[in-house]
Amino acid sequence: MTDRRSAPPVDAFGDGGFRIGGVRREGSLLIVDGSIRPWVASGPQGLSPDDFAPFLTGPVRPDLVLLGLGERLVHPPAEVRRAFREANVGLEALDTPGACRSWNLLAGEGRRVGAALIAV
Repeated sequence: MTDRRSAPPVDAFGDGGFRIGGVRREGSLLIVDGSIRPWVASGPQGLSPDDFAPFLTGPVRPDLVLLGLGERLVHPPAEVRRAFREANVGLEALDTPGACRSWNLLAGEGRRVGAALIAV
C-alpha cells in the first residue's frame, strides 16, 4: 500500500533488477507500504501464499497487489489466488513490464496498492 508522498516510481527494469526512485536494486522485490524489500522469487513457478505474507497478514492491507511474473504473463498458482481471495485483497497478475507501468499509474494516484515484481 502506499500514498502519493511515499510511492517510489519504477524508473526502469531489466538486467536482473530495477531502478526505483533513481536507485538501482538487484533482483526481485516487493513494494509494501511504500517501502522496497528484496524478494527471493526468481520465477512464477513455486510461488506460495507465504511469499505474499506482507500483503496478506498485515493489520492494514492493500486493496490491490500487482504481481509482475517475469517476461511473460502466466497464471499464478491456484493456492496463491485463493489466499488473496480469502484475505479480501485484489491480485492482478501481469508480466513484469506491465506491472511496473501499472504500479507507476496507480501508486502515482495515491491508491492503496502493493507490488510483487519478479526481475527480468
